[in-house]
Amino acid sequence: IILYGQVQSWTPNLVTGPLKQTPPNKLTEVFWGYINCLPTTAAAIILGTVPAFRICNQPEMIGWLVAIIVTFAIIFAINSSIHSFLVVKYAKADKVSVSVGFYYMSNAFGRLFGTIGSGVLYTYVGTYMGPHAGNDVTLGFIACFIAGTLCSFAAATITYFIRDDDGGLMCGNLVCVKNAEAEEEKDEAGDVEMPQN
Repeated sequence: IILYGQVQSWTPNLVTGPLKQTPPNKLTEVFWGYINCLPTTAAAIILGTVPAFRICNQPEMIGWLVAIIVTFAIIFAINSSIHSFLVVKYAKADKVSVSVGFYYMSNAFGRLFGTIGSGVLYTYVGTYMGPHAGNDVTLGFIACFIAGTLCSFAAATITYFIRDDDGGLMCGNLVCVKNAEAEEEKDEAGDVEMPQN
């Protein structure tokens, strides 16, 4: 939890700042939301293809899971930092506390839904291995990671439809999406006729 908080606090200086994504806008969140899908997608593929998970090589399995979870946690903390900024940015001036409260209530509901949903998937997906073994947990894990990927993808896609096209999206010196506001100003400046001598 301490490392998670540290990553959130370092995000503006070490991640979004150098990428020229500060202050963040909806496109920044969409970008990082899709990146958030990568570790869970990789986890599902790794659990389904790496032999250690079929032969139950516990040290190798633990190594893979720790690497996946740490990678996911870092990317998720970056997303969380961006969310926190955007909740306040999008809140009406007289309703900031209501908007922040709604954000945390929604966050808690999402965690509850995710906990129950992943518990159901983990418990019931997979081949039944007998009364003492239960179901194949590798398939349960894969189902959880696929569900996580789909939820992250849906959240990033829904975020795209927020009305906040100002600022564009940069990845360092690479322009991923042009700044709509700057383009309009440039077009308006180009329309002005220069006085002739």
